[in-house]
Amino acid sequence: MNNLATRLYWHDAYLRNFEAAVSDLTTVNGQPAVALSASAFYPTGGGQPCDTGLLNGVAVTDVIADDGVVWHLLEAPLAVGAVHGQITWPRRYDHMQQHTGQHILSQAFIVTCGAETVGFHLGVESTTIDLNQATVNQADLEAAETLANQIIAENRPVTGRFVTAGDLPTIPLRRPPSVHEAIRVVEIGDFDWSACGGTHVRQTAEVGQIKIRRLDRRGAETRIEFLCGQRALADYRRKQDTVQALVNRLSTAEDDLPAAVDRLQERLREVQHQLRDAQAELVEAEAARLWANGSPAGPRRTVQAYLDNRPLETVKAIASALRARPGCVALLACEVSPQSGGQIFCAAAADVTLDMGQIMRAATAAGARGGGRGTWAQGGAANGALLRQAFDAAGAALAHLAG
Repeated sequence: MNNLATRLYWHDAYLRNFEAAVSDLTTVNGQPAVALSASAFYPTGGGQPCDTGLLNGVAVTDVIADDGVVWHLLEAPLAVGAVHGQITWPRRYDHMQQHTGQHILSQAFIVTCGAETVGFHLGVESTTIDLNQATVNQADLEAAETLANQIIAENRPVTGRFVTAGDLPTIPLRRPPSVHEAIRVVEIGDFDWSACGGTHVRQTAEVGQIKIRRLDRRGAETRIEFLCGQRALADYRRKQDTVQALVNRLSTAEDDLPAAVDRLQERLREVQHQLRDAQAELVEAEAARLWANGSPAGPRRTVQAYLDNRPLETVKAIASALRARPGCVALLACEVSPQSGGQIFCAAAADVTLDMGQIMRAATAAGARGGGRGTWAQGGAANGALLRQAFDAAGAALAHLAG
């Protein structure tokens, strides 16, 4: 099968419909697939995803090239015979914009900072190139982006032609070709020459614009993420919507947003500090209340309380505050909800010789899960009923030991 004759997208990337015939049938991973006498479907390769579309109304879900044959994977089988092919045009044109933009941006990085592209991936949401330098900085990004958009604005022609190996010394290719036959060179108006079998627009203005979104250091390389055409426009709209929403919420101008956010962050830090102080005071007050209502037992005071509708961390802090009081033994339970249960905290002051782990073992025997030893133990139960049962068992064990 002659690839030059059968790969119609090489001659016209704008071809949306075509006629052909099924030349072979197979299955790929259990999915029916056909080869055609000619096809406008681009197969996955060279960093560019495949086209999708229809063959006689049957969806083409994937397109792969295997030893020169282009296989079209289908949702349902096709019979041998004539077919009408239809390309999903929005997807194809998006790929044409992104891939042409990649050629322009890759050459722009060479011109502005000498960084060469060693990897390319056209993704669903964005496109990336990997540069062979780890020192690319923000100034380099801006310089390359500016030059790339200048080439787009000049509306330079984008052409593709097949050459022989003997022609290569006369062509200033950005990178050597990866194939030795059917070498296709895509030229962007006296700016870039690249050996490439992908699909591209006819004029650089069709790329729309190129916007670099971010860079990512990757060892000795730098990954550049960028958007072209409709993707860049959609990204701008989304970000403008975000900016406008912030302007409305903060009642400020766009240019004043950073200062407004700084003020909010400073206020947040102040409020968080005040909240921590208030929470500490609340914990001490609650610990004092529970201490006052505790049961004297010789040189010790036992505090036992079943609490609910409290944050677990607050109850844990109360138990710690009680443990700081000489002679105190605290058994606290905090029920989050009847469905999700809660936690049990067993705490003792340093001068108390009781083992809190022994009290928690009584709770675990009654359905809780947890452990500990010495002056601290804690555990939980899966629901409110189990928590109450475990708390009562721990209380009985504490009364026995303290008695």
